[in-house]
Amino acid sequence: MHLFPLHALPVKESYLLDLFPNGVGYAPSCQLLQQVQLRQRPDFQSFFAIQNPTEDLFYADVEIESIQHYFPIEQTTILRGKDANRNALDTKIANLAEVNCLHFSCHGSFNLNNPANSCLLLNGAIVNEKLDLNKCLTLGDLFNKDFNLNQCRLVVLSACETGIVDSQNISDEYIGLPSGFLYAGSSSVISSLWTVDDVSTAFLFIQLYETLQNYPELKQGDIAVALNKALTWLRKLTSKEGEQLLQQIQPYIDIMFQGQDDILKDLFIDGAKTKFKSNARPFANPFYWAAFTAIGY
Repeated sequence: MHLFPLHALPVKESYLLDLFPNGVGYAPSCQLLQQVQLRQRPDFQSFFAIQNPTEDLFYADVEIESIQHYFPIEQTTILRGKDANRNALDTKIANLAEVNCLHFSCHGSFNLNNPANSCLLLNGAIVNEKLDLNKCLTLGDLFNKDFNLNQCRLVVLSACETGIVDSQNISDEYIGLPSGFLYAGSSSVISSLWTVDDVSTAFLFIQLYETLQNYPELKQGDIAVALNKALTWLRKLTSKEGEQLLQQIQPYIDIMFQGQDDILKDLFIDGAKTKFKSNARPFANPFYWAAFTAIGY
């Protein structure tokens, strides 16, 4: 059942999440839910992000550049592009013990045959068209005692298939990247159940962090509430509102393409505008929003 977006179940002319204004949350097991409920994490000031390590996710750059401004600059650490490699992450691993929010904007991969090898791809992970797990962050790594997230309120996995779990395992709780981050100490994880669209994903998480600003001291359950609001906002976003948001993030797009050919920037912007022109509510289909789940508490 963990493979299904239950919050997106149709109810009459709406969806299940509309019936629960306090959000719809998920947990690997009742035992782990009890544990995360005891983790009091009101602080939400320090931010650590992995940004587009494979350098092929253009909206991942816009996503992180937009989100970072919600956090104090002196408490923000971002590993970008080529700098977002396994060696760089290992040198910063001690810093993660003080992080309140950990955000990965990258590619993800679930390994059905060996779930411990499910991973988030870092720079240099693809060698001769093959995946080098030593240059990734794997689920197995998260069970390493050095990976300490004991101050972390939220881990965001803005990547494909990060919420998929081992459906062949008959243990009491599922095995997947979300449970790994909970085991490492975080109290909440947001992940995805399938391959997601880059434009809508960037818009969703920019809105999520803006929504979280209304919670100066995060309380238990607030992550699910904020995600619920952000998902509802994305579903109802009109083409006109999408174009207005695109204008708001234009400064971050300009920074991203600084020193490059303006033709590339125009193609990048036109790609988003094409989605807005195709539908009055371009992201209303559950494909764009239902993949994301709030796991933990």
